[in-house]
Amino acid sequence: MDREALKRQLFEERERLQHEITELDAELSESLEDSSEESPYDQHMAETAAVTLDREIDLTLEENARAAIAQIDRALQKLEDGSYGHCDKCGKEIGGERLSAAPFASLCIDCKRLEERSR
Repeated sequence: MDREALKRQLFEERERLQHEITELDAELSESLEDSSEESPYDQHMAETAAVTLDREIDLTLEENARAAIAQIDRALQKLEDGSYGHCDKCGKEIGGERLSAAPFASLCIDCKRLEERSR
C-alpha cells in the first residue's frame, strides 16, 4: 500500500466534500422566499412544499458530506498513528479490496455487516 498515494486520495476526497458543503451552505443561506423568487403568499402550497423538500435534501446531503469528512479525518489519523487498515471493533486487518473501495473504512466487512444488521 502506497501511503502517500492513499493520503493524497483522502485529502482530495476531503477537499471535494468540503467544496460541496460550501456550495450547499450558500444555497441553504437563502431564505425560502429568495430561493423560490416569489413571496410565500403568492405561491401554491405544492410549490412551497417542493422548495422545502429541496432544502431538506440539501441538508441531508450536507450532513452526509460532513460525516464522510469525519471518516476521512479518522482514516488520516489512523495513517499517522499506524493503526490504518485495522478494524476499530475487532482489531483484525481490513481487507485490501474493502480499503480500495472505501479507503476510509474503519470496520472489517464482518463487523460492518454485524453493525448494519443491528440497526
